[in-house]
Amino acid sequence: MDYCLRALSERDKDMIFKWRNYEHIRMNMYNDQPIAYDEHSQWFKDILKNQKEYYRLFIYRQKPLGLISFKNDNQQNHTCVWGFYIGEDDAPKGSGTIMGCLGLDYAFQCLLKKKVIGEVLSFNKKSERYHLKLGFKQEGIYKNKHSKEDRFSDVIRFGLQKEEWEMHKGKLNLNFIVEE
Repeated sequence: MDYCLRALSERDKDMIFKWRNYEHIRMNMYNDQPIAYDEHSQWFKDILKNQKEYYRLFIYRQKPLGLISFKNDNQQNHTCVWGFYIGEDDAPKGSGTIMGCLGLDYAFQCLLKKKVIGEVLSFNKKSERYHLKLGFKQEGIYKNKHSKEDRFSDVIRFGLQKEEWEMHKGKLNLNFIVEE
């Protein structure tokens, strides 16, 4: 298989540091400030040890292209919040969709989640369209939840149930298997 997800390792630290500091990635994150290397190193050390947050590299033909995460794990309700980005500019067309499909299969099949939640800053129309393409439904809007440069933005909440994903992914004509 050309595409897969894999667990992070220490050798990924510098590459992910570079990705996290790309302006086009930072501008769509809750924290859009440049990240210092020592701050990143501590964050990376923490996520490698964390048993309640799951980070996976998105790989194409042995080359890392992006990162996907599942956080705010709610064991009682079997939900999590996901995040993602493609870090490589030369990623093949369609890689984002494939990453989303692999990520959702991972959440529902491996993490045994019943629902995945996405939170999108209202100015990030590309991410909004991405969630809808993958079958998410808008569940609500947090008005003026996030402040950047003294301007407040809404945060749009999306949700996708496991059963909805199973029905929707066939419409994408993608049949991917999560490889660990």
